[in-house]
Formats: sequence, structure tokens, C-alpha cells
Amino acid sequence: MNKKNKIIYLSISIFLLLVFIVGSTFAYWEFKKVQTNSNMIVSGCFDLTFEEEEDSSIHLSNTYPMLDNDGSKLKPYVVRVTNTCNNDLTYQLNLEVLKESDLRTDYLKVKVGEEEAFLLSSKDKTDITIKNAKEAYLLENGVILGNSTKDFEIRMWLKGELTADDEDSMNKVFTSKLSIIGSINHYSGRYTEGILNGTDPVLSEELIPVTIGQDGKVYKADINREWYKYEDKIWANEVILEDESITYQNNEEIPEDNIESYFVWIPRYRYQIFNDGLYYELSNQVENREQEIQIVFESKERNQVSDGKRKGDWLTHPAFTSFDVNGLWVGKFETGYKGATTTEGAQQNIVDTEKIQVRPNVYSWRGINVANAHLNSYNYKRWLDSHMMKNTEWGAVSYLSHSKYGSMASVRINNNGAYITGYAAVNEPTCGYTGENEECNKYEATNLGVDGTYTINYNNQGSLVASTTGNYSGVYDMSGGSWEYMMGVMADKNGNPVSGSSDIINSGFIGTLTNPSTGTNKSKISWTNADGGIPYPESKYYDLYAYGENDVNFGRRILGDATGEMGPFANVTYGTRTRPVGAWYLDQSWFSNNTEPWFSRGERCAPGVAAGLFTFAQAPGNANGAVSYRIVLAN
Repeated sequence: MNKKNKIIYLSISIFLLLVFIVGSTFAYWEFKKVQTNSNMIVSGCFDLTFEEEEDSSIHLSNTYPMLDNDGSKLKPYVVRVTNTCNNDLTYQLNLEVLKESDLRTDYLKVKVGEEEAFLLSSKDKTDITIKNAKEAYLLENGVILGNSTKDFEIRMWLKGELTADDEDSMNKVFTSKLSIIGSINHYSGRYTEGILNGTDPVLSEELIPVTIGQDGKVYKADINREWYKYEDKIWANEVILEDESITYQNNEEIPEDNIESYFVWIPRYRYQIFNDGLYYELSNQVENREQEIQIVFESKERNQVSDGKRKGDWLTHPAFTSFDVNGLWVGKFETGYKGATTTEGAQQNIVDTEKIQVRPNVYSWRGINVANAHLNSYNYKRWLDSHMMKNTEWGAVSYLSHSKYGSMASVRINNNGAYITGYAAVNEPTCGYTGENEECNKYEATNLGVDGTYTINYNNQGSLVASTTGNYSGVYDMSGGSWEYMMGVMADKNGNPVSGSSDIINSGFIGTLTNPSTGTNKSKISWTNADGGIPYPESKYYDLYAYGENDVNFGRRILGDATGEMGPFANVTYGTRTRPVGAWYLDQSWFSNNTEPWFSRGERCAPGVAAGLFTFAQAPGNANGAVSYRIVLAN
């Protein structure tokens, strides 16, 4: 027989096994018939119904390999599980391969719901629960809340890369059973969200999980009940208390005056690369390329790292892999200066962790060089691996915000001229880049927590447009407010991180001076320990970019940092000012270079449309009254 004419035979039969473990008791049910009717299981602690759609079972015979795009269009096997009790159900969805199967699992593609298709063999193996099974693969796990329903849609096909040369895929049989293992804990079952795939918030004793009401008030969360829901754009929040000796009960209000800092959980995810970002010069025209960023949450324990490099590939976001964590707690606001009563009083180039606060309606801590901002962040909560935000971490928040789990918007500018955190412009600016206080770009200074005519404070619901989620659970001050220094710096020609450009314009880190001619000592080529410089921390605490002398050489980007991927880039002119902008909301875009080797993000309050979630610029690294910083926890 000619190999090209051979037919690949695949017989797939799927039955259902439901296993529910309650305390130390064990029981299981196995349905041996085709599931055309609803089956009900009633237990002393919960009621659960199982249903399948009519004629929805997976049955493939005489099948051929197919591409993922075609396999994803197959009619799915659909099963619905309804938890009819008040208790939450933790579930694990497995596919168990029976002993009579002789088709290799690395030939089978599986798609669960809207998740990306995967090779069955790539999934983690789990315990076998069926007597005649030889191996079991974990497809999905999560929680079905009390009195709620979970639908499972499963598709399966032979991978499209198979050819006639793959003779061990010919005339084979694959038989499996779908098993769902569930467990209930009345009192100690911590809430998790299924779509997070094991990247739920990491809790610690000092971080108090909270919910935020529609009026901005903060309440201690009951972690056994739903307190976040990324599917509905509700991100997890935690706070650090001023007085940690005070204990709050679940659902009790925590007064603002006992909150030192707010943090927001950014779960680990992979994203589909939407643009290679290899732009080395400006284009001739301005474009608009905003789109939904495709994101899938993935656990470091359960999923392999995705290492895509080109458009269309999937990449585990580098913000998470650099720390090998399942998520990051990101400062909800720019770092504030505790005790400051004026804008100028918050401009302090000092190291003092006691002055740190991350709250709304406080003066942003500015006038600090990168080295001191790093030391404050690094020593703030060392046991929680606190550190100054990196460029890639800004990108992780930005991409999540522009996925279906975020606001999918540009994020409204904080246009408070007094540099107060958490504010939002009443109206979206329609001009700018000039820094002029025009009608189309109004900004104004107010007192702490007070609304102005053109700017409103965090506790006013009108401020929600300045959140990355469009509600109180998101991150603020990522457009306007003040510039924010990032721990993102250019390397010198030898590949080592630089300090700055000259003896008067540098970060305070020990390193090369890239443009000493701009300083007072034009022969000085590096900033040293003798000059008061401090050494760079471990490399995971900063993003290092290739050396360059051109501020529009965007091809030096790091995938995921929300710089080069936001292209193409072109000049735009407002009034007499011409500046390069990206293709996402026309946000201002300058790349680091030998004159200004550091990165800053977001812009300040005055330049209108120049500010934005995807704004980035080169920066000198020295203390500047318009530049702040943000803290991240990687515990």
C-alpha cells in the first residue's frame, strides 16, 4: 500500500468519571453508557448535577491530521456541572488514557474552552482514578462557586504536523475517559478562580486581602469567598497597615488612615506576540494599531515556559520568569512621601523607608535619583522581595490592562498639577505635547483629596477611568501624575549597565558615564564608589538594553516591555512641538540612548495626549522634580 494513501484511524471514546472527596471519605461513580441524559449525584454535604449537550461526545474515526485553526472549529464535547449547594467546589478536570490505547499522546491536540490548543503530552501527569487507565493528564482545575455552573468545552484532533512518514500514527486507537475530581471544605477552602490556572494571589501575614466598594471604601476580604474575579476585570488587592496590631474581621471596613500601602496582584501569564517590535527608525505616517492582547494565565508549577520570539508566538511574560513567580504585587499608586504637606515637601533625594506610602490622595515622592529610589524600594519589605518597578513589569501591567481582563482603554491621565496620586482628568485630553494649559488639555493643582474643576480625586467615582480596569480594583497613575523612573537602563559598549551621561547627570549607580562632555569634569568616564556610587543589585532587579546612540532605535526593545511592540513610530506635531509617537493611542515614544540611558514611563500631568499607559521616554537617572517611582513585591 502506498504510504500517501494510508488512512490514519483514531477512535476516541470518552466517558465520565466523577470523584468527590469530602474529608476522609471516598466514593466514585462511573457512567458506562453514552451520556444522553442528565445524571444527578446527591451527597450529604452538597448537591451537584451533571449534564451534557445532546450528541456532543467526541468521536473521530478515519480521521486525518489537521491544523490548529481547523481543529479549533470542531464541534466541542460539552459538559455542564452545576453546584447546587452553598459550598464552593474545587475541581480537577483530567483526561485518563486507557490501557488499550496505542496512539502516542504527543500526536494529539486538545483544546479546553477558549484556551490555546496544546499537545496532550505537554500537560502535567496526575493520579490515575480509573481502574483500567495507564496514565492521566491534568487538563484544568479551579473552583465552582456555590450555586453556580461551570461549562466545559473540549475538542480533540490529530496534530497537523503529522505526515505519511509517521507510520506509528497509522491504524492506531486512542481510548480515554474524562474524569472530574471535586472536593469541598466547609470552612477552610480558600477561594481560587479557575481561569487563573493556579496563579491566584500569594498571601502573606503582612499583606491584608481586601475588597474595595463602589465608594472607594476598603473592607477586609473573606478569602474563602469570592474577593477577586479577573474574568469580570476585578483584580485582587491587598494592603499593608500603619498599625499592624489592629485586627479586622472579614468584611469589616479598614479606615483609610490605617492603610500605609495598597498593592494589586498581576497574575503570571503568557501573551501572544502581536508585533515583533523591530523598528530602527521613524516611519512616514502615524498609525493606530490598538488591539486586544491575547493572554492566558499559566502557573510555573503546571505549565512549561512559552518562549516565543515572533509575531503570533506565545511568550511567558518576562516580568514573571525573571523572578520565577506566579505573580507580582504592584504598587497601586506612585510611591508617596509620608508626612509631606506640600508638593515641594515630597521632593526628597534621600533613603528612608519609613517615608514610603502607596496611597491615593498623597503627594508623589519625586526629586529622587534612581539609585536612592532603588534602595528605598529594595529595603522597604525585603522579606517580600520588594524592589523598584522594572520596565518589563510596567509592560506586564499594561498588557493585562489591554486584554479582556482589563479596561481595554488608554487609561485617563492624572492631570493634577500638584502631583497628588490617584487623580483623573474630568475630560480626555485632545491635544498636548506642548505642556500648555489649553482648553483641550486642562490641568490644575488642588489640595489633598479635593476635586478641582478639571481634575477629580480617587474617591470620586469619576476617577475610575484612570484605573487599568475601569473600576477601583485596578492600578492608578499609569498615565500622567508624574514621570516614573524604571529599573531599565542601557548597557555600555562592553555590555555593562551604565550610571548616566556625566558627573552631574547620573543615577548614583556605579558605572560608565556615556557622555561626559555634558558635565563639569569632561575627562571623567565613570561614576565610582569614591564618588558615592552604589553597586548595581542582582541582574533580575533591572532590565538591561543594548547600547545605542539613537533615541528612535526601538529595535533594542525587550519583548513584553511595552516599548518597541507599540510601533510603528512616527512624528506628530502639536503647536510648535514635534515628537515621536507610537501606534497605540499616539503615546509619546523615545528610546534610551547614550545621552539619557534610563527609562521613564507614563509622562507627567501637563502634556495631555503625550501621557499614557504606553508612553515611554529616555531619562537621565538623576533627581528630577517631575519624576517618581513605583514599588513591586515578588514574594
